Amino acid sequence: MNLLRSEWLKLWTTRTTWVMLGIGLLCEGLFAGLFVGLASFADIGDVDELITGLGLLMTLMLVLGVLVITTEFRHGTSSSTFLVAPRRWPVLVAKLGACLLVGLVAGLLFVLVNGGLALPLYSGRGGTLPPTGELVEVYAGVVVSFALLCAFGLGIGAIIRNQVGAIIAVIAVFFVVSSLPELLPGSIGEYFPAQAVGSLHGRVEGDGTLTQLTGGLVLAGWSLLMCAVGTALVVKRDLSE
Repeated sequence: MNLLRSEWLKLWTTRTTWVMLGIGLLCEGLFAGLFVGLASFADIGDVDELITGLGLLMTLMLVLGVLVITTEFRHGTSSSTFLVAPRRWPVLVAKLGACLLVGLVAGLLFVLVNGGLALPLYSGRGGTLPPTGELVEVYAGVVVSFALLCAFGLGIGAIIRNQVGAIIAVIAVFFVVSSLPELLPGSIGEYFPAQAVGSLHGRVEGDGTLTQLTGGLVLAGWSLLMCAVGTALVVKRDLSE
């Protein structure tokens, strides 16, 4: 518990965290206001389109997860950090807990900004809002996805350790590799991380093999796998490597 509190304080007392969240939420407010306020009803479509501006905050959550671990190696604080827990893995578990928490907070803030702007604007223009249950499901999926994406970034950062390389890799996984499933037969491609995120947000991918729940489980599996591999490498490798 002390380690988790320590990692939480590190994350929330760092200016980078607040700057990234501030930029993401500001842009989300602009996206929600301009798109829902100006676009035609035909362009807005259903609830998926009301939840606009996700891409930037998703990227920031991935990058923030990477920074949680790679900053330790970049600035040489890893030795003192792991001195507190010589077995190392408890530190990674604490960092994972901090990433999940900050992802949940970011997701809730997104819901407040998006729901506070997009829904009233859409309704005020005469649009018919989706059922409350549907909105709750999609918003809940967004909140969970932010937490899992931050954890995914942590895992990639622990595996690669080089800050720039890890950021490039984690973005490539979601925005470059995400196009590869189209070349694969059947529903295999739906189990890629980016496709799992889409299902978690309520978007049906491919032949609809992944529901929102299974999409969340698949993304959680990827995130835990990356964190497990990263933890094993951090425990095994010398900190100076």
